[in-house]
Amino acid sequence: MKLRNFMYLNTKILEDYISVIDGFTYDEESQEIQNVNEKTLGGSAGVKIISGNGEIATKKVDEVKRSVHISDAAKFDKVFKYLQSGDEDEQVKYYEFLTEEEFNSLHRDDFLEVLVTSRFSKMKELTDSVMKVADLAKVIQIITDEEILDKKAKEAVDGFSALGQLREGKEISCVFNFEDGKYPLVAYLDQSYFRCSEDNFVGESYLLCKIIRKVQKGQSVKLDEIFGDVKKLPLNREQRRKMPKNMDNPKKIKDVVKGPALIVIPIAVYQ
Repeated sequence: MKLRNFMYLNTKILEDYISVIDGFTYDEESQEIQNVNEKTLGGSAGVKIISGNGEIATKKVDEVKRSVHISDAAKFDKVFKYLQSGDEDEQVKYYEFLTEEEFNSLHRDDFLEVLVTSRFSKMKELTDSVMKVADLAKVIQIITDEEILDKKAKEAVDGFSALGQLREGKEISCVFNFEDGKYPLVAYLDQSYFRCSEDNFVGESYLLCKIIRKVQKGQSVKLDEIFGDVKKLPLNREQRRKMPKNMDNPKKIKDVVKGPALIVIPIAVYQ
């Protein structure tokens, strides 16, 4: 049995998988526990001896009934064991790095367990850093009664705050890298499934995921495009002509993951 410390766990996916494995889902189960106590009594006149050494054996059975909660960790372990017990081609594949041959052998819907180091998108990292500086500046101002941010700095903070609000409620872009930096995995995390603070999430960990698609050499994936939603709008030719020609992110927050790479659904991140 592996003991895991979960940093991210998609319980919705676990419930869906268990409903297929068992045909139903449940959060609690009843258990009956029997405790058997044996007691021996010394033989005496008028009492029938039933043991060879002149003693009487008695038994007392205590039954305990209890309702227990099925933890998310137990559900994960059930799904993981099920995946491991499948046919060889369907089993979870474990990697600490990928070779070209192994990358080419992977397919959509394959399950992977990988040892990787995670990072958030450049936009999120920069936005979070700026907002921390802004919070620190407020604390210093309260203590010293002096402003440490000038007008331009405040405008920059306001701009990054607006960027953060644009991303609020959306999935968090994350890149998982092997130690050699090759064949990165791109995933989009639901904030409600984090089991730790985001500051403690970044670093080396295990990732269980499912492949959505492969990004071949020569292709790329852009993370957190500011105008991503605008680009998807069904505009006519005239409307497109009026749009800015360059709708890419500014250089400081431009984040492009080049292929070969994998786009995956993150099921769990743990240590």
